[in-house]
Amino acid sequence: MDNTKTKEKIARPEKILSMVQKELDLKDISIKNRTREMSQARFIYFKLARKYCRYASLSKIGKVVKRDHATVLNGLKKFDAEAKYDPYMYDVYDNIAKHLDIYYVKPGREEYIDMTFDQVLDRVDKLEDKINKFVGWKN
Repeated sequence: MDNTKTKEKIARPEKILSMVQKELDLKDISIKNRTREMSQARFIYFKLARKYCRYASLSKIGKVVKRDHATVLNGLKKFDAEAKYDPYMYDVYDNIAKHLDIYYVKPGREEYIDMTFDQVLDRVDKLEDKINKFVGWKN
């Protein structure tokens, strides 16, 4: 029997929130608390949700932790600044991201991410040829 799992699930902000809380052994990071531990947990959540919940707006990401879009944007900026001095944030981020990479569908189309402009033009030419063949035009 094959033990490999198929990636059919799409990551949702609520799922990422529960993963962050579980990883950091916190009950609820959405409470109004400005301690470093809670703030950093929210920053990690913001960064993961922004990366893996491609179609979730900043407002949707913030709503899950009772924050607005501006707080999410500020938290995204603060993640890198804080993680410079506290590498544990990257460790937590990497642990959760590794799990998300294995069990959830990655957003985006990474197969074309490193294409050069010439490769894009070649791809366009090939697609034009296929279209022309499909509609019956001769090239």
